[in-house]
Amino acid sequence: MSTRLTVVLVGIWATAILVALLMANTSQMQDFDPDAVLAQAASQQHFDETFTGMLQEAGVENGSIVHFTASTRCFCNELSESHQREITDSLADEGYGFNTLSLDDYPAVSKVINHFPALAVIDKSGQLRYLGPYATGFGCFTGNNLVEDIARITTNETFFGATINTEARGCFCNA
Repeated sequence: MSTRLTVVLVGIWATAILVALLMANTSQMQDFDPDAVLAQAASQQHFDETFTGMLQEAGVENGSIVHFTASTRCFCNELSESHQREITDSLADEGYGFNTLSLDDYPAVSKVINHFPALAVIDKSGQLRYLGPYATGFGCFTGNNLVEDIARITTNETFFGATINTEARGCFCNA
């Protein structure tokens, strides 16, 4: 077989694999808040307090990172495990604990957050600091990893209100 034919065959094979990967990832690529449910809820006057109250009723304590999941099998959830470890490690020195909350078990929360993986960070004084996804982009690893921003928002001494990230597009599943 000639070198030129080998190069052409390898090129065709590589292109076929890339097309297959893109097609697989495209099925998971969607908006985090496609119907603006979270955006509308967050626009209500006391949303932060109401949402943290729902989490407290679910047993979440102040100083917590809350990972939202559901019983639905979701490849995107598996992809977020590295982000979970990264945010947990980043905030562990600040005294934050990690919790997992199934949206299936808390219908009030799932009315507001209907896509996952997602997280909320409640600071030590019980204020909601961040609510939204871990990352954006295909597979949540080719776009922006939001972990550093989330850690900065959480540990900033000046609190201007919660950061609610509803404008994200990436690998998310329906709850």
